[in-house]
This record gives sequence, structure tokens and C-alpha cells, in this order.
Amino acid sequence: MRQVNLKYPAIIIVLLMMAFQACSNDSNPAVPPAPEKDVVSIVERNPLIKIGLLSFSPQKHIYVSITRGTFICYKAGSLDSFGEGIGGSVFKFTGDEDEIQYLEDAESEDEPESTNMKEIRIETADGAVDGFIEVGTSRNNLRPYRGTITLILEGKNILVINTLELEDYLTGVVPAEMNPLWEEDALKAQAVASRTYALFNLERFKNRGFDITDDERSQRYGGVDVETSRTDLAVIDTTYEVIAYNDSLACIAFHKESYLETADVVDVWPYTGGLPYLVEVDETLGNVDFSSGGNFPEWSNWASFDELHEALNRDGETFTGGFFSAMTVLGRSENGRIQTIDISGEKNPVVDAVTLMHVLNRNLRENFLPSNKFVMTLEGEGYRFTGNGAGHGVGMNQFGANRRASNGQDYKFILSQYYPGTEVMEIPLDGISVIHNTRIDQIH
Repeated sequence: MRQVNLKYPAIIIVLLMMAFQACSNDSNPAVPPAPEKDVVSIVERNPLIKIGLLSFSPQKHIYVSITRGTFICYKAGSLDSFGEGIGGSVFKFTGDEDEIQYLEDAESEDEPESTNMKEIRIETADGAVDGFIEVGTSRNNLRPYRGTITLILEGKNILVINTLELEDYLTGVVPAEMNPLWEEDALKAQAVASRTYALFNLERFKNRGFDITDDERSQRYGGVDVETSRTDLAVIDTTYEVIAYNDSLACIAFHKESYLETADVVDVWPYTGGLPYLVEVDETLGNVDFSSGGNFPEWSNWASFDELHEALNRDGETFTGGFFSAMTVLGRSENGRIQTIDISGEKNPVVDAVTLMHVLNRNLRENFLPSNKFVMTLEGEGYRFTGNGAGHGVGMNQFGANRRASNGQDYKFILSQYYPGTEVMEIPLDGISVIHNTRIDQIH
């Protein structure tokens, strides 16, 4: 065996350590994250929550109005106002190199006015009963929201954040996540699950200035427009109720549809190490199959290499650069769910299948890749994806929850089936503990 003379052993050891640390980057789902001690915190019953709107995608122009009453624009962090608008008027905000500019008349062709600010807070005036601030990317797609709106300059574009109390936020989540006409106990189960998810994921995107997103990367949130009396009641009837494990807030997930059984968390995120309440759950009881009759029993979609390349390049996590050549499955669970995928191109990102689902559904077309339970085959100048179900398969099956409710199961029993060993409890007056670590925080 040839021997190598290590002339500079100390330098080589340092370089090897640096290489190991680089290869152990937590952002690569194919590499186990380094162990980390648990971080325990306490969350309040009804905290303020910050939502990154418009799929937290910064926009060049943002339009703002109000459904009724008056809205006031403030310099961030102060009570100094610089503009007011009333119902029917539309402000236009524009991102510039080092400030946000605005016009009090969105149709005006005048030059926008300077604010000398990179962050603006917009609130309703006192006495604006049922007045909700409306936000959109044009004056024709304004959507109303409870709470306040903050505009933050990112580069030359504007990020929009909605801040409101948790219980108000949930009134815009439950109907966005579940059909409002479904069974009452299914809606209550969703309210408790969404409250638990939101509280556990506070500050998940704190590096961007908000907590969670308004799309499937967190949970769907539609603001005032989607609210209904049935889903409002589900939120009210379960006020402060969450899913707990050993008296701490549970780290949960939920999805649209899975067939015959849900997935163990390690089937989807293998390096979490598993959680005793995020396990595979049988969706049958005697002759009853709670998973049958859904919208995604089987699906098949095709896309060309060019279409896939364009869609992948629109997201930083799947960016391949100048060309895209192949996708290779690196890990698949025993029940057929894809865990990680290598994307070959000028760049070679490795992503989990849930991330790939979100990217293609957002950038290619809705429900192009409904779930992570699929097979991928070369077909012509592209790939065909064939599978079943919708979502990642972990935790509560929303369609199954409705079937269970229609068979007489109440919301607490439904949640106990999807998250075995947990309990539904009301958050104590002094809050509830939350345990985070690197492995658990992979769940999304």
C-alpha cells in the first residue's frame, strides 16, 4: 500500500473537518442534520401571528384599499402617519432601490411620492367597524384581511405581512384548508389541528420577518374572503384547544388524502428519527374504509423537460441553472412514498419530495404533483408522474376525518386516531411549552 507523507497534518485535519461540516449542511435533506439539544419555550394562548402574504413573494407594486372606513399609513415603529385612504380609494406602493414610494390614486400617472422608508405599517382608523384592509397585486384582485398590514422593502420589491391575533387568523385558515360544508366535527378537528400547527411554527420564517406563509408551505390562509359561519363556529367552539403530548404542544402535520393508511413521519422525513404520535394509521375499521371516495384515488401527469426546467428554476431550493437533465429518486419508503430526489443540471440540488410537490404545483400547474406517493418514468421528451393521494400523507387525513365524522366520531376522537397518544387540551392561562430541535423542525 502506498504511503502518503503528511507534511502538514494539522492543516489537513482542519480541511477535513471543514469538508465534513460542509457535507453535513442541514439544508440538504439527504444528509442527517447534526444532533442538537432541545430548545424549550412557552407560547401564549392567543399571540399575534405574522403571515407572509402572496405566497411570501415580493412584488414590484402593491395596491391597498379598505372595505369600509379609513386606513392610515404609518412609519414603521412609530405613530407618525403620512397618508390616509377611505373606502373606494386605492393606494399604489412601489418598490424602489432604497425606499417604498406611493401614490394616493392608483390610476394616477404622476410620479410616485417618496416615503424615505423601507418599512410601512397600515392600520384601520379607530371606529372603522367591519373595515378590513385590502391588499393585492393590482386594483382588480384586492383581498381583505383582519389585523394590520406591513410592507417591507426586499431589494427593489415589496414583501407583504399580515399581523393579527391567532384566533382571528384561524377564521381564514379552516375554510381554506377544509370544505366548509363538511361535517361539523371534521371542521372542529381542522380548527384544533391548525391552531396547534400555527403555534408550533411561530417564527419559522423569522429571518424574513414573519412566522408562517399563506400557502401549502405552511397552511392555507385566505383572509376575510373565505370566512364562513360554519367554520367560524368550529374555531369558536374549540377556542384555545390544541393537540398536546406529555403536556407540551405536539409537532403535527396534516394532508388532503391518503389511501388505506397514512404515513409514518420517517416515511417522508427520515432524519426526524420518528415521533410516537406521527405514525402510520390504518384508515379502515371493519368493513368501513375512511379513505375511499376521495378526489385523488389515482392520477397521472406529464411535463416536458423544458417545462420542468422552467418550473424548477423559479424556486431557489430546486434551481438547476443553465440546464436540467434528470431526476433520480434517492430514497423511497416501504409504503411507496418518495423521500428525497436528486435533480441533475448545471446545479444539482437534492430536495425532499414534499418540496418538489410544492414547487411544481406552484410553478407548473395546480395539482400537477398531488402527493409524494408516485412513480416517475421517462416518456418522450419529458417525465410522467403517476401516483395516488394528495399531500405528504403524515398525520390527519382531511378527507378521512370527514368520513370519520360522518360515521359518528367526534373531533377529539378523530384527532386521537390520527395522533395516537396525544390529547386535546385547552392551553393553560400561563401558556404551553413547545419543544424544538433540528430534526423535528424538518417537518413542514
